[in-house]
Amino acid sequence: MKRSATNFVHSATGHGGMLRLRPNSTWYDTALVAAITAMLYSFTAARDVYYTDCGELSGVAATLGVAHPTGYPLFTLIGFAWTQVPLPLSPIGKLGVLMVVLGTVSVGIMHRLMLRLMHHFQRLDAQRTRSVAILTALLLATARTVWAQTLSVEVHALQVLLIVHLLYWLIRWSQTNQRRDLLWASLALGLCFTNHLSSIVLLPGVLTFALFRTHGKFRQRVQQLLLPGAIALACGIVYAYLPIRSASEPIFNWGEVHRSIEKFLYHVLGKQYSVWMFTGDTQAQWKVFWSLLLPNSAVPFVLVGIWSLWKHAHDLAWLIILLMAVCVGYVVNYSIPDIEPYFVTAFIAGALAAGVGIATVWRYRLVRICALLLPLVYTIWNWQAVDLRHHRLVREYVHLVIDPLPQGSIVLSQQWDYFCSAFWYMQQVERYRPDIILVEKELLRRTWYIHQLERWYGEPIRRCSTELAAYMPLLEEFESGRMPRARYSTIQRAFVALLHAVVVRNPERTVFATPEVLETEPDFAAAVSATPYGATLALNRTPDGLPTPIVYNPQRLLESSSRYHTERLDRGIAALASLAYVRTGDALFTRDSSAIEQARQCYQTALLLDRTNSTALERLARIGRN
Repeated sequence: MKRSATNFVHSATGHGGMLRLRPNSTWYDTALVAAITAMLYSFTAARDVYYTDCGELSGVAATLGVAHPTGYPLFTLIGFAWTQVPLPLSPIGKLGVLMVVLGTVSVGIMHRLMLRLMHHFQRLDAQRTRSVAILTALLLATARTVWAQTLSVEVHALQVLLIVHLLYWLIRWSQTNQRRDLLWASLALGLCFTNHLSSIVLLPGVLTFALFRTHGKFRQRVQQLLLPGAIALACGIVYAYLPIRSASEPIFNWGEVHRSIEKFLYHVLGKQYSVWMFTGDTQAQWKVFWSLLLPNSAVPFVLVGIWSLWKHAHDLAWLIILLMAVCVGYVVNYSIPDIEPYFVTAFIAGALAAGVGIATVWRYRLVRICALLLPLVYTIWNWQAVDLRHHRLVREYVHLVIDPLPQGSIVLSQQWDYFCSAFWYMQQVERYRPDIILVEKELLRRTWYIHQLERWYGEPIRRCSTELAAYMPLLEEFESGRMPRARYSTIQRAFVALLHAVVVRNPERTVFATPEVLETEPDFAAAVSATPYGATLALNRTPDGLPTPIVYNPQRLLESSSRYHTERLDRGIAALASLAYVRTGDALFTRDSSAIEQARQCYQTALLLDRTNSTALERLARIGRN
């Protein structure tokens, strides 16, 4: 006997409304899908700190701080609450579990959503409806970009959950016409914005769908959406967390947004990112999108699904089309390197359309077999691209940079993606090398960061008071947008003077810089001498004034780099580590010619990390001639 998909929602409840999981229950299917997803994500998740914002976001969540723009208050609050759960894990280990949980719940909700969406396909019997719902949920779980967001600590796993949750309530509202379902959808939309402002791409599709589903003339339809709109806007109260918490000066206090409404809005609206929007350079981002399309979307089924929705439900067709089109159109105009997660809205909508497409052609046996194999195909295809369970490059690179440095050293760096973010977490949360003073060079261009340095490190920063007194008023003027271009050279000179002061005002401390600092600041480079020392350059120090370089054990670096060498950041960190071993070999060989064998091992390690390192090849050839 055939039943509509709506009956399945209630099939898991027995007498008295008690939930029963049994093999013929759709809730059993949901539990099965969630279990498969949890195992898949748990097995492939990173066990440690990862690139870019992972370290900083982990530190913010662990200490209840304020994150980089746009602040991510919902993620921070959920993350902090989760770190209080008594699990036998480090804070970042607990947050890694949270990412897996968020991804698993997202897939479970997608399964419930598809059961409802199949209501539009009455010709499918119960078994086929359940099969399509399971397939669609697993297609979402194994989509490369969605899968990748659950494997390291980032805000996008929560964003996936909120988007799927929003779509669930919209689909439910389209079937029940109950106002409370619309209000739940409004709450979900508002919460999307409290996690990530890229949620702006949701608005055209959601508003068009809502106008389709309301009744009467246009003015009447708008009036019916006033209360839902008010609920979505009311979610903005979550952003009040940022100035309230900022005023208490937490360990991580990016932006110090409590100082003024201008600072708050600058932070929350992400105004510093506007320079990367609509620059006209879309070619690179289109290449990224096309490279991700097939690993995320079963395109033939997506096209069939959109066609089928257009025939049966124009409102749903417009929702799916606008979600995909607006997302892609917006994201390709955002010129940042790590753009992949921003396409996730389009891929979620594509998974829905693919599920509808599978349902449409289910009667064809060959197509049905292909559809049943798709989750397995995507798992095998995407596994190597996303699997992070053996990834140790970031923590090992931090150790490579820091471990050889003398007690109380100062480090100037702008390697945010590879080093600075991770070191923030390791130092401020794990208390690794609390004696080290890290100055992130590019963040010195922000007023809040000067204050954070003073709170974190105290006297060595305050010794630069003369230079800070000259620099801070200029920085305030620049940060407010009131500085004319003619004065840019003035603030740059004050900036270089501050960098130089960090070196000369702390003579008892050895100051090191990662090489890009001198490469990007030629005026500063001209004012100091630089001696190669491991991953860094010692400033205003001769080789005789430095301790003998420690050769950091490369075993874990080599093991991890041998597995992870195809992605941009993996190649970048391996190249930096390779150069670090060359500089270590040079320092050893220069200091003591009897250390030739140890230097040779450093050059060989450098080549194992980066076979294109011509300097390591030249050094080995020179040793061979000697």
